[in-house]
Amino acid sequence: MTQLILALSGSREASLPPATLRRMVGPGLMVAVGYMDPGNWATDIAGGAGFGYRLLAVVMFASLLAMGFQVLVARLALATGEDLASLTRQHLPAPVAKAAWLAGEAAILATALAELIGGGIALNLLLGLPLPAGVVLTAIGTISVLSVSRLRSGAHEQLVGALVAVVALAFLLLLMKIGPDWGAAAQGVAHTGSALADPKGLMIALGILGATLMPHNLYLHGSEIARRAQGLGVQARVDALRVTRNDTLVSLTLAMAINGAIMIVAAASLTGAADVSSLGGAYAAMREQLGPLAAIAFGVALYAAGQSSAITGVMAGSALTRGFRGETGSERLRGIVTRLAAVTIALAFLAWRGVGDPDGLLVLSQVVLGLALPFALVPLAWLACRSELMGRLALGGVAKVALISATTLIVLLDLYLVGASF
Repeated sequence: MTQLILALSGSREASLPPATLRRMVGPGLMVAVGYMDPGNWATDIAGGAGFGYRLLAVVMFASLLAMGFQVLVARLALATGEDLASLTRQHLPAPVAKAAWLAGEAAILATALAELIGGGIALNLLLGLPLPAGVVLTAIGTISVLSVSRLRSGAHEQLVGALVAVVALAFLLLLMKIGPDWGAAAQGVAHTGSALADPKGLMIALGILGATLMPHNLYLHGSEIARRAQGLGVQARVDALRVTRNDTLVSLTLAMAINGAIMIVAAASLTGAADVSSLGGAYAAMREQLGPLAAIAFGVALYAAGQSSAITGVMAGSALTRGFRGETGSERLRGIVTRLAAVTIALAFLAWRGVGDPDGLLVLSQVVLGLALPFALVPLAWLACRSELMGRLALGGVAKVALISATTLIVLLDLYLVGASF
């Protein structure tokens, strides 16, 4: 994948040392896993099972918007040498920066909650473990993986890449097993409007948008790019932008393909099934219609997706601490504290609502992410529009108008989704 990204970047960056070029590749994949976490699964499956292929266009639209903002946060990091969290603390009023930090921490906790529930559901489906036990084991697994990977440089990226490969392979096998009608899929994309006209379809579409662009991905991406760009001169940063942009676009295209595959699998195999309102219901319907091996592939992919997102979630939390607090904390300690908090919330929720409604926590996590998103998105747009801050990487007038319009659209849709969820 690294060679593909460098090849796409062309010859302009030949002046940069090969080691520098390779160093700028990787952050895109680290944030891409956040676009295929259990929250995304829930919305993609609901869309495919309820409306066939008609919401595929929404998956693509949401992914393209996310690509634009992730490229923007990388551009900001290269232009300034600092990440979004640090710039927010330095250039915005203290109360605003503190609110952004607290919202970011809430988003990290909500993401951890979704990953634990997703992992617990996967272990329940695959091994028959009680859901609370699955949640606890998932948390232990994440902490163990973080402890081992910290012993070797680059291990986080390699592990995340391996987990993403598991998810991609699982859905490739499912697509081969199902053999979708690609003509019908194309027709479904052309009839997106009919799905959006249905109130339920509109809510699922808004859910897909809300589950795609998440605050912690913006903070993590900016932090990784700023760290890797240390020591580069102004011209080198300009040259590195193309590599960073292609790294982001290729990685998020992979995430878009996986999200599309989830919806296609649901549309081709779960339409009309009795109960696909939950991940467990989707697993049962898939087992009945496609056989046990297909269901196992689904469960393994769900667990791998949750664990890969958990790793990057911990890294994003560390980026928040460094940027907003100016402190460097232990990723392992932070991972333990976050998982303990998330496990406590998850077990309390399951004790209150019962183990029959784990997907309710996924909905809750998406609501929290929706509330937190404007606190990251608005400062990002404001900072990126400041020409004196961006220097040679300043945005043009058309780009600024597009940025402000997209930010306004996403914030309004996200707030509408949050309001409709109550």
